[in-house]
Amino acid sequence: MIIAELLRKLNNSLTPLLGELAQSGAELIIEYSLNISRVQIYTESTKEITEEELSRIESVLKRRLDSEPLQYIFGKAYFYDREFFVNRDVLIPRPDTETLIETVLSGEKDNKTAYFVDIGTGSGIIPAILTANNPLWSAIAIDISLNALKTASRNVSNGVKLLCADMLSAFKLASQFDFIVSNPPYISSSQMKTIDKSVYDYEPHSALFGGEDGLNFYREISSKAPKYLKDGGRVYFEIGYDQGESVPKILRGGGWKNITVIKDLAGRDRVVKAIL
Repeated sequence: MIIAELLRKLNNSLTPLLGELAQSGAELIIEYSLNISRVQIYTESTKEITEEELSRIESVLKRRLDSEPLQYIFGKAYFYDREFFVNRDVLIPRPDTETLIETVLSGEKDNKTAYFVDIGTGSGIIPAILTANNPLWSAIAIDISLNALKTASRNVSNGVKLLCADMLSAFKLASQFDFIVSNPPYISSSQMKTIDKSVYDYEPHSALFGGEDGLNFYREISSKAPKYLKDGGRVYFEIGYDQGESVPKILRGGGWKNITVIKDLAGRDRVVKAIL
């Protein structure tokens, strides 16, 4: 079998699951499995595929048809022009989080040095990218899941210290951080019932479910974060598309000022920034 024939076969097999996205899904399987670029799929379309390669691809296809995300199958995800290690202990990075990162980089652009904490770090992509862009910044990345932190350890640099804790509970020293960033669990009970099978069956529910109304973690961080921030400290939250009013309301109730809601590229509310 040649690559062109394989591409058609995968496309046909994936269409019932992915619809219009089947072609790109087929391309990704070939890219990952054969370690070639998308361009090579078409410029080397007549290249023969070995039996070993075909067997590996059929195994990947079977898992994908069971709705398992490709990122978990191959153990890596591309985000912010970088490759990160991922597994089922952490969420798959999503483009929405780029808005959070860009907001922090913009809001803190005048700070050559900064000490910050990432609450619910998961795979560690947020502090990894922030410290890569600002080598004099340092961070503590917190997660309640030890397995998530083991994953994060493969993605972060020496400027990021990992801490297994329930949010801010492990800190004793007050007024130490310049800012706090968090992409917390924010899916509500009703939304959990409607999320895609590939998410519900494979991604960690503890990193998705934010309580009955999806706001539990915002309440907790809003009330406790001021103790650990320097004067004028900032908080940056990623939020659900429907939380552009509810999260700022929580922050106003906690005495935060200069609360700003930032939209993502699709025009949906995605990030909230506030100042202590």
